Amino acid sequence: MVYVLASSLHTEELPTPAIDQDFAAQHQVVAVMTGGSEQIFLEKVRQGEISLSEPIYLLAGPQSNSLAACCEILSWINQHGGTGKLQY
Repeated sequence: MVYVLASSLHTEELPTPAIDQDFAAQHQVVAVMTGGSEQIFLEKVRQGEISLSEPIYLLAGPQSNSLAACCEILSWINQHGGTGKLQY
């Protein structure tokens, strides 16, 4: 499953990342499109859509503080006993 996260504060057109569909079907993939997506990620964890019991693959893009948001999310995952991997 691929979760695409973007803050509602960003209204610019954002390119959708290219993701291998077979990989995405077997793993939790989170494409963090903008900064400010951290709260959206936490909501999805609290609602059970994203599980810390499985590795979480974070994809960062070159726009809108995406990498910074991914780093914050990865830090949170690690602090809460999960496993995350980040790709930029």
